[in-house]
Amino acid sequence: MKIRIFIFLIIITSLIKADDFYYNNGNIVKVTKILKLRNNSEIKYYRTSNGNKIGVKNDILVECVDDVNCSKVLTKYDILSFKNITDTIYLLQIDKSKNIFEFTQKLYLDNDIKIAHPNFRKERQWR
Repeated sequence: MKIRIFIFLIIITSLIKADDFYYNNGNIVKVTKILKLRNNSEIKYYRTSNGNKIGVKNDILVECVDDVNCSKVLTKYDILSFKNITDTIYLLQIDKSKNIFEFTQKLYLDNDIKIAHPNFRKERQWR
């Protein structure tokens, strides 16, 4: 009987997916995907734990720690491309098949990176 319960718990645990989240000023912000019908855009929409609606594609904003060569740091990661958008901030593009939140978490935990979060999109409002 204990073996059956143990196996059941393992199966249930494996079915539960970890929450998606990103870091905002060092705090974790959890997100839940919003299903959108009739939307041909590549933007995926999520609802934050605060109730805000955010949209993301496959690009990430990154700022490295002062006196660090950010270009060199970014070559460690599997990214499609990156470019400077200011003196200190880079815009990265990752493969669309990757989970953007998991990728930004990995970047944020790098000691050479100060800020890493998805490049948020606003939903278009039609007049």
